[in-house]
Amino acid sequence: MRNLVILSALIAIGSASHAAPPEVPSEAPYIVLSDNLDEPNGYGFCLDTSGPGRSDLMQTHSCKPAAEGEPRDYAGNDTRFLYDAATGRIASYAFEGMCLQVLRARDETAFGLLECSDHPRQEIIYESGDQTLRLGEDPDLCLGVAPETVPAGPWVKRSLVLERCDRLEDALKQWTVVSQ
Repeated sequence: MRNLVILSALIAIGSASHAAPPEVPSEAPYIVLSDNLDEPNGYGFCLDTSGPGRSDLMQTHSCKPAAEGEPRDYAGNDTRFLYDAATGRIASYAFEGMCLQVLRARDETAFGLLECSDHPRQEIIYESGDQTLRLGEDPDLCLGVAPETVPAGPWVKRSLVLERCDRLEDALKQWTVVSQ
């Protein structure tokens, strides 16, 4: 009986460590963390530009509801990104010609939204089998999110991180890429 109680507790703990998949309200394309984690609306965490509208830096943010009738560069479309498997680029839907680029300097990493180019740090490999986004020049490094969620106006956000894939929990590094 004691073993059954312990097993039940372990199952409950294991199932509580991952939230349900997000119910993304955005129109495609978007790239969303596969686990909703603690996003309070159930919308999930989408790739996003820092702050409202266009920015030079990237983060993850609550996926935003669709904004029908708004122009492509509408600030609410800043969580919409398209993965191009042929080039390995993650391109902004709202800001045409702009792509995610990993910015590294010694022990710091940031993520920029820069003009699309052949820069090696714009090449991101999406591994659909394990749902990871890996840096083309070093596939042992995965794009993930920080473990902490912080308020962002009426929404929430998490910082993007670049870590060795084997050091990140699955829930913090698994992405769903939606093209259509």
